[in-house]
Amino acid sequence: MENSFNECSGQLMSPLCLSHEIHSALTNCLIPKKCMTPEQLMTLCREGIHSSSIGVRVNVVSILGITGSVLAKEDGTLETLKTIGCFLLEVTTKDPSLVVAGEALDALFDVFADGEEAEKASVQIKLLAALKEFQPVFKMKMRKEGRARYSPDQLCVLDNVKMNLRRFIAYQETVEKRLTS
Repeated sequence: MENSFNECSGQLMSPLCLSHEIHSALTNCLIPKKCMTPEQLMTLCREGIHSSSIGVRVNVVSILGITGSVLAKEDGTLETLKTIGCFLLEVTTKDPSLVVAGEALDALFDVFADGEEAEKASVQIKLLAALKEFQPVFKMKMRKEGRARYSPDQLCVLDNVKMNLRRFIAYQETVEKRLTS
């Protein structure tokens, strides 16, 4: 798995990011063929997120991000998207590692960036309000813990997540305004 960081072009924060083979299996086989129920997926993720390994937690979040982004474009996935969104929000706000929180934010951006079902789900789970509340907390944690706990590569990715969070909040404001007016 060490090479998977290079395969990911440094996009993810952990050298344990999903390999190309796992990513392809998820997007091309498992998700479209619905080989796993939403309940089974969430059970797997709930167990994995309690791991002491940051790499495992990052992978759990990655799997949900990929799954959610595929489901966001399909009809009839509202409840599953809400479940995924709530789970990712909880990880974002409660995981002690900024690396995992940043990956969860990235996954939220992927899941709720596109699709009618995703837009409806984002409003129903109050994604915008939660992200607005978390944004200053994330910035403060980066300032306090940043250089002492994280590598320059991780800080670069976290800075990118921070910038994307600002942009995503602006996007969600337009979505919410459109859907609630």
